[in-house]
Amino acid sequence: MADIIHALKHKARILHRNVSTGKQASLDFVKKHPDLKSCSDETLPSETKRKHCLSQIAKALGFSGWSHLVKILQSQELPSVPVGRSNLDYGKLLSPPRCYAYTNVWSVFYEEAKEVRDQTNGFLLTYGTQYLVTEEDFITTLGLDPKDEHWEKIGRDWAKPTDFNARDELYRQLINHTLKGFLWL
Repeated sequence: MADIIHALKHKARILHRNVSTGKQASLDFVKKHPDLKSCSDETLPSETKRKHCLSQIAKALGFSGWSHLVKILQSQELPSVPVGRSNLDYGKLLSPPRCYAYTNVWSVFYEEAKEVRDQTNGFLLTYGTQYLVTEEDFITTLGLDPKDEHWEKIGRDWAKPTDFNARDELYRQLINHTLKGFLWL
């Protein structure tokens, strides 16, 4: 997972450099940060810090900020099965707007979602503090290959994978796919 964090830090360095040279798409992207909203395009390069770039990249990936992204991506522990709603917020990376057209089974309870996944041979994903069970078309639209061997290695269960390294590889693929179309890099 350290490789993904390192790669994202590198993208933040590129973004920061683009801001300092006045690249308009990069200026527009970092200007969304609450600390920078009142800056003009002229003052934005001098006011922008690397932390702003890291935060905006994390938000573009569906996390509340950089520390949230790092916490989730570096998580190598299985969270205990919650009695009620999960207290771990996984972010929104696994259910972006391009996937909203699909009908999925949603649950606030992991055990319920796991049971549906077992019955349907679907893919158990996370969204915020909830779980969703999807089908292959959703995974394809998400930007991943549903036939990728890593899905079987994690037991088609993103929340409680049987192989964290396989989930890390799926995270890497998904993050690369998600960031591919952004003009600010």
